Amino acid sequence: MERWRGLKDLVQDAVDNGSRAVERLQKHAAKLPFDLLEQIPPISAPVRGIRLVHDTMVSGVHVAIRLVNRVAGYTIDGVLFVVEQHKAPAGAPGDGEATAPGDGEARAATREGH
Repeated sequence: MERWRGLKDLVQDAVDNGSRAVERLQKHAAKLPFDLLEQIPPISAPVRGIRLVHDTMVSGVHVAIRLVNRVAGYTIDGVLFVVEQHKAPAGAPGDGEATAPGDGEARAATREGH
């Protein structure tokens, strides 16, 4: 199961970092045209508004991508936990040792007296 969790973490990090890089590139690609258009006095004010809308929408799309990525990661953690529990025979050594996603930090804090 640890290999599956490692793969999930790797894919999740790749999606998160890829989304951040693409967001930066999309904003950078639009910067020069917006900068040039803002230099034309009659349209400079509307162009500033359009740039704000553009940048906000690009950021919003990438925030949504990263949110869905995070939720997918939590879901996969839950599925792996259930599969792990199902595979462990009842009464086997180490039975009950597996923790639900997110429980590891709570148990570690309890052991350390936090």
